[in-house]
Amino acid sequence: MDVRDIMSTDLVTVTRETSLQETVTRMLDDRVGSVVVVEGSQPVGIVTETDVLAVGTTYGRPFEEIPVTRAMSVNPVTVDPETSLEAAIEVLLDHGIKKLPIVDGDELVGIVTMTDFVYHQHDLATEAARLERDRTGPLEDSDGPV
Repeated sequence: MDVRDIMSTDLVTVTRETSLQETVTRMLDDRVGSVVVVEGSQPVGIVTETDVLAVGTTYGRPFEEIPVTRAMSVNPVTVDPETSLEAAIEVLLDHGIKKLPIVDGDELVGIVTMTDFVYHQHDLATEAARLERDRTGPLEDSDGPV
């Protein structure tokens, strides 16, 4: 399985000119934990719930006065849709992140999160078992192949 099999394509994005207030409103309205900041269709940043909390306590100003660029992590780590699920998990763990934008060339096409991996855990276990069977062949017991 590749990340394309589990990624969300219903993306919530904002531009650099967006206020933090509008960004947070979008996150709440769409019930998401992050928003990708784009320039055209290219991701240039990502804002997470944690980023919002950090900026909110640091600046002590109303969110409508704070540009999203003050909260976003720049140059987000990304992978392409053909990235294996195993490789994507390694990227998340290696970078200590929970959200991974998916790009095709320079175009944002999806996002995968740790929650997606949890939600698809059964599918992933089934796929892992299938791959193991393909690699080692069918199990046999005293009554023949299983």
